[in-house]
Amino acid sequence: MDDISARFNIRKLWPLDTAAFRRHLLRLDPETRHSRFGTMVSDRFLDGYADTAGRIGTIIFGAFVGPEMYASAELRALHVAGDATAEAAFAVEQAYQHHGLGSVLMDRLVTVARNRGIGQVHMICTRDNSRMQRLAEKFGARLHNDNGDILGKIEPEAMTSLSILDEVMHNTTDFVTAVFDWRTGLAV
Repeated sequence: MDDISARFNIRKLWPLDTAAFRRHLLRLDPETRHSRFGTMVSDRFLDGYADTAGRIGTIIFGAFVGPEMYASAELRALHVAGDATAEAAFAVEQAYQHHGLGSVLMDRLVTVARNRGIGQVHMICTRDNSRMQRLAEKFGARLHNDNGDILGKIEPEAMTSLSILDEVMHNTTDFVTAVFDWRTGLAV
């Protein structure tokens, strides 16, 4: 994990990160797009998705090098904001897979979920997506087959003062890092 923290800034996305999120999604190869969205999606779909992904009830984290994002993780309320269930979804660009980014991003998602009282985090992946299945199991997910898809359910622990402090500290450093990234992006 030390190698990841030295190479990538793992941080929460803010509204000014929409363009970086869009560029990241558009760089996804067809296989990764299919794994992330469950079907083939067009550039036009991804362009619109980037504009609406940060709606109320969704928290997105990214793995950045400077102003560029190479991996993302989303925690999306399944029904309405404040619901006790959410879905986790991940996209890691092909060149950055197998570097442990999914684990670091999942750790951040689970902390956020527990601090919001989310009792169940659901994940859906194809039967052949063994990496996502291993990631889910690493975080205690119970997996089962549902008509060819693998469904996973993680039940985060209850929030504690330490989990809240962890998120507050991350949010503070995330925002400061984002400001530097935005300034760097403007200078390029």
